[in-house]
Amino acid sequence: MEDKLKILIIDDETDYLNIAAQILKNAGFEVMTAENGKDGLDIIIGENPDLLILDIGLPDISGIDLKKQLNKNLSAAKIPVIFFTVCSEMECLRNALNQNNCKYLIKPFNPDDLLEKVKSFLGPAMGPGSFDVT
Repeated sequence: MEDKLKILIIDDETDYLNIAAQILKNAGFEVMTAENGKDGLDIIIGENPDLLILDIGLPDISGIDLKKQLNKNLSAAKIPVIFFTVCSEMECLRNALNQNNCKYLIKPFNPDDLLEKVKSFLGPAMGPGSFDVT
């Protein structure tokens, strides 16, 4: 049986969390979710996901600060991150993109845009016959 690529979504807004999770499950990914940074960090340590989708405005820690914590760990620093944000201010986006291996997606998002960002990071690992985003 082929292992599915694992994606962890950390977002305290359950509507976005659930919609993104369903889109990614339908695309064939194994999806894990957390509603705060602490729970997300526990999942990262235990599951070593292939990709993080991380809300910048979490209640307990900013997504950017969580990524900075991950950057201190050699294996966790390699996990690519897509920052979810309602923030369209350039300073906020610049802070997100100054982190290693990161992109961003502004909420509300288009499902095709989400899949395209995921594919941009995981495409080579997905192999032939994976979903096609057109």
